[in-house]
Amino acid sequence: MIFRIITLAFTLLAFAGCESTRNDFSTGVREKFTGPTYVVRELSGDSRAVFEAARASVEQMGFRITRSGAAQGVVEGVSGLTSDDSLRGSRQRSVKVRLASTVGGGTEVSVLFTEIIEDDFSKGSGTATETPLRNSPLYAALFERITAALSR
Repeated sequence: MIFRIITLAFTLLAFAGCESTRNDFSTGVREKFTGPTYVVRELSGDSRAVFEAARASVEQMGFRITRSGAAQGVVEGVSGLTSDDSLRGSRQRSVKVRLASTVGGGTEVSVLFTEIIEDDFSKGSGTATETPLRNSPLYAALFERITAALSR
């Protein structure tokens, strides 16, 4: 009897996990159905000024702009490629910024950073995986740069 209780306790502990693991798991499952989760902040300033600040900030962080438009409220970019030691795989980060005017005269800024990984070139092209970066310090860095550019 005591053996069953101990086994049950260990099983519950093994599957309970810590809070961050459960949150990451539930977020990952949710994103499979609804798409990736953007980090959203509301900044003061008209959409054109915020667009220019966002575009400049993305470039300052080392991303090459692949798509942008003030009228569409979009800035997208990719970082340079990095490879592993054996040169068999590569990594690249991408950023997507969406802008929308708010009722109060500010601008809502939605940001998504992703990491694109291709593990083995010998498997053929198009086998890369794209993973959202959920808790990356890149978000804070981008919002700080945008805010600093707006205050100038």
